Amino acid sequence: MKQKSQKYGTCFKELRQLAGFKYKDLESIMSKNGIVRLENGTSNISFERLAELLKFMGYTLSDFMYLSGESRVDGGYGEKFHIIRYQQGYRDDFFIPVGVNPVRLKLFESGKILLPYDVIDAMLGLMHIPEQDFSYIINGSKDDYFVHYINWLDMIQLREEFAEAEMIQNKAHKYANNQEIKVKILEEKFETLNYNNDWLELHSQERLTRQYTDYRVLELTAKACYQILNEEEVTEIGDFLFGIELWLEYSLGILALNAW
Repeated sequence: MKQKSQKYGTCFKELRQLAGFKYKDLESIMSKNGIVRLENGTSNISFERLAELLKFMGYTLSDFMYLSGESRVDGGYGEKFHIIRYQQGYRDDFFIPVGVNPVRLKLFESGKILLPYDVIDAMLGLMHIPEQDFSYIINGSKDDYFVHYINWLDMIQLREEFAEAEMIQNKAHKYANNQEIKVKILEEKFETLNYNNDWLELHSQERLTRQYTDYRVLELTAKACYQILNEEEVTEIGDFLFGIELWLEYSLGILALNAW
C-alpha cells in the first residue's frame, strides 16, 4: 500500500510540475503540507479530492491513472496523432477548445496517457481529418469499414457486377438517412449550446455530419459504378474531394471510382 502511495505521489508531483503549479496555487483545495505529504507518499487522499486537484490543473482522473501505470496505454494513438498534427502544422494550444491543453497533448503524443475516444475524434475534427483516415493509420494501413467497401466497389466495377453496386448503394443510403435524422435532432438544440461548456454535444453534431457525408459519398460512388450521376450528385462528390486535406486510401479510392 505504501509503495502505491509513493507511486501516486510521484505521479501527482510530475503532473503538478508539468502544469507549472506551485503549492500556493492549490491551497484553495489542499494545504501545502497536505500536498507535500501526498507527493512523498506519506499520506493518502480520496479520489474525490484528487479529481478536484487534477481538474484544477487541467487534467482528468483518467490521465492520472494512465500516468501512474494503473491503466494500460496504447502509445500508438498519440504517436500517430503527433505525426498528423506536425504535418498539418497545428500548434499545441490549438486543441484547448476541446479540453486538451498543451501539457495533456504532450503526454498523449509521448504515449504516457490515452485521451478518450470522443476527445481524440474532436481533435481530428478540428484538423478536418476524417476519423476513418486516422483509424486507417492506426491499424497499420489495414482496411477500415469504408475502405473495405471502396475496394469492393473497385472489384465490382472491374467485373461489371452492377447488382452488387446497387446493393451497396442502398445500404449506404439507409445509413446516410439515419445519420441525417440524428443531425437534424441535434440541430434543434444547437442554439442553446455554448461551445465552451457543451463542446462534446456540438462535436457530436459535427461527427454525425461527417458520418452522414461519408455514407452519402459511398452511396453516390456505388451509384456511379453503374449509372451516370446527375449534376447535383457530381457537385456533392466534388465538394467532398475538394475539402480533403489528408489523402489516404479511402479518399483516393473515391477519386478513382468517380473519375468520370
